[in-house]
Amino acid sequence: FWAQRIRLTADVGNETGVSGRLSLLSALQWGLDESPVQENRLAVQEGYIDIASDTLRLRTGRQEVSLGSQRLVGTRDGTNVRRNWEGFRATGSFTDWTVEAIYLNLVGVEPSGAFNDRRLDERLLSGIYFTRSGDWSNFDLYYLYSDVEEKLTIAGPGSQRRHSLGARMFGERGPWFWNWEAVYQWGDHEEEEIRAWTLASNTGYRIDAPWSPALMLSVNIASGDSDPDDGKLETFDALYPRGNYFSDLAQLGPANFFNLNPYLTFSPAANVAVSLDVNFYWRLEEEDGIYGPPGNLIRLPGGSDERFVNTAISLSVGWQISEHWFAGVSLAHSIPEAFI
Repeated sequence: FWAQRIRLTADVGNETGVSGRLSLLSALQWGLDESPVQENRLAVQEGYIDIASDTLRLRTGRQEVSLGSQRLVGTRDGTNVRRNWEGFRATGSFTDWTVEAIYLNLVGVEPSGAFNDRRLDERLLSGIYFTRSGDWSNFDLYYLYSDVEEKLTIAGPGSQRRHSLGARMFGERGPWFWNWEAVYQWGDHEEEEIRAWTLASNTGYRIDAPWSPALMLSVNIASGDSDPDDGKLETFDALYPRGNYFSDLAQLGPANFFNLNPYLTFSPAANVAVSLDVNFYWRLEEEDGIYGPPGNLIRLPGGSDERFVNTAISLSVGWQISEHWFAGVSLAHSIPEAFI
């Protein structure tokens, strides 16, 4: 298939602290079935107004949003059409702290036609996000509330209200760097009580050697539903994460799983970066299925009690040709394992 994305953006502002953005998008694709994540013929991708002072910024309108490491709220890179929202966003900066509050509705993409995307009142996301900056380690603490009118889960379709409380620590010291995150979720899905969780980690070490190699290991786990008939929904939902959560293939999502993902990065030249990684992915609970990046159920658990789902190998090379030109190539290979 072939995908093409053209974006034209204009920013305007003045000394009073009032600014705005208008961004038009044309995303086309050939060779695949029509999909709102791959095609949007002509639309307003962003259109917002900012009012800012030295410590506070208020934004209203259509906008892209990413929080932290984009494990729960991201722009869905890896697809041809990035995720966008309509609503309000307030950001305040106070000494070592940054506080961000959001109240947003997801924008529903209509692949064909022009300027016909609409705000989805049935998809609400709100919450507050704190970040503290330290000398060598930083800390995030956040609460998010998601309200979805109709969502398909292992417990069946239904209205869902999910609360997420999370903490993240990230930074670097000497040759070491890290990004660790934990989230607990509760709420209700129709008559089901939600109780879910995840632990995510990425730890790396930079080697003092030619080509500046770095080794990283990502180890992650997220809860699944151990018994679909017990009145509890225990499958973790990453809400609106980045699309390429595990690899550029964007096949699998972070629900009912555990994985090991070693990385190697190096720079054979000052403007060239190379990354190689392998991802080993298993199901956590045998009574639950496997999920895509947006949390959609893509295979039911029946027919197999195997846990090993997939091995994915990825290689990417990026070349910063000049200040305004960048070229990159990625190769990803997916190997189905015992459960598939």
